Amino acid sequence: MSHILNLEVVVENLVILQHFAAGSEQYCRDRLIGSENDIGDGAYDEYWSWIKGLVSAYTLESSIRLRVLLDSVADKPEADKIPNLDTDARSGLVIGKVIDGKFKLTLRETCNKIIHAKKVIPVWLTGIERGIEFKYWSGDYDLSGTKGKESWRLLLHVGGWARCVERFLAKAESAELTSYVGQDWY
Repeated sequence: MSHILNLEVVVENLVILQHFAAGSEQYCRDRLIGSENDIGDGAYDEYWSWIKGLVSAYTLESSIRLRVLLDSVADKPEADKIPNLDTDARSGLVIGKVIDGKFKLTLRETCNKIIHAKKVIPVWLTGIERGIEFKYWSGDYDLSGTKGKESWRLLLHVGGWARCVERFLAKAESAELTSYVGQDWY
């Protein structure tokens, strides 16, 4: 028996990640985060902590649960559907960019990179509002680490990745890959 994965919570986390990635610029613009007006207030430091903490928590939790799902059904007859479901879920989305190393950006591999990253940096951009420069999270996560002796680096597009995982889970449920996860009699 595998763990009970509570995939509904994963989908909720994925929706929140998509909102963070899509809404950071406007949120920071409204508050002029990281601007000269923010000096001494610490809003940038506080927001940076929220982004790093929440995005790390939600991407890690989602990645671990997805990996457990994939590993739990790997020896089941339905497992032969996984590669096509993965490809379909990624269709039309950009989930990241390989900066260093040689690996394919499948869902399983991006989950592995999220889980095993030794360095995780939210990527910040600069915008202008009423002539005042501010900072906002771009929606990207710069992940790096090693696999064996080989270094790797991935620029993860969190919003696209989260949407892809959300699609995959919906397709996995339709393909009955999630039906018996956590059950003793599967």
